[in-house]
Amino acid sequence: MRIEIEKQIVRFIPENQKETEELNRLWQYIVSCEGESFKLVPLGLYAPGASEAAQFQVEGIKIKPEPVRAGEKIRYVCMECNRMEEYAPGEEPPICCGQPMHRLD
Repeated sequence: MRIEIEKQIVRFIPENQKETEELNRLWQYIVSCEGESFKLVPLGLYAPGASEAAQFQVEGIKIKPEPVRAGEKIRYVCMECNRMEEYAPGEEPPICCGQPMHRLD
């Protein structure tokens, strides 16, 4: 996938059939014909050479959390500073930057 940046415009240009299908799937996921479209928000940290990929969260989508199995940890992220932490199931969501952190898993 090729990415081109021109001022405030970012273009994702697929270079094969699989990338075309994945870009179409992403487009359908974030663009709402009936209401407001969702936003991609950077998640975590991307450092060329140290990170394999840049991650983004789709802001505004409501997803039911999956049941947590015993002994597993739940990952939370702060939407202000992108800090991630893991906590045992059953604990209250941690607070960061003055507001509850969002569950990732």
